[in-house]
Amino acid sequence: MTRHDRYDGPVSDAGFTLLELLVVLVIFGVLLATLGQGTYFGVTVFERQRRSIGESERLIDLDGLLRPMIEQADPGSSLDTRTLTGTHHGMVFRTRLPEGAAMASADRLVDVRLTREGNALLLSWLPHQHVMPRGLPGPPQRAVLLSPVSDLEISYFARGQWLAEWATDGFPDLVRIRIVLSDRERRIWPDIVVALIRSPHN
Repeated sequence: MTRHDRYDGPVSDAGFTLLELLVVLVIFGVLLATLGQGTYFGVTVFERQRRSIGESERLIDLDGLLRPMIEQADPGSSLDTRTLTGTHHGMVFRTRLPEGAAMASADRLVDVRLTREGNALLLSWLPHQHVMPRGLPGPPQRAVLLSPVSDLEISYFARGQWLAEWATDGFPDLVRIRIVLSDRERRIWPDIVVALIRSPHN
């Protein structure tokens, strides 16, 4: 008998034992669970980033809409000096709508109201009547600027201090608009601070 023909005992062809299979299945299950959690986390982060980018774009558009309208608010005339009034949660002013707005008035001069209704930031407007209308004015046009929002806070800077209301002739030096987003957003957006252009009275 040569060295290669030596018999070392029985050789089993049975494969994996039941215990080995159970160990492999447990390890495989742990790997699947880990991969699943990683995938869910990645999808969640991506969705949050997508919502955040979308919300930021809407807020930038909102800033670009409101800022020029407030900057170029119409000061009225010597006989009509109170064209902007406001509280801490809403403001009414006279201005011109941006180019492209569907308005019957040729010069787009409108009386605008900025308020929060429910969880929506709302802009409504009517064509400004230079004289007293003969009949009842039509319903105002309305547009939801942003939703959902938790609060709208407006302040007016004049005579060296911020005021919660403005009910006097003329304009404040600055208008500050703070939009409080819904609790689920948990984000802080910078205040919109606008210096009004004091053009001469018509």
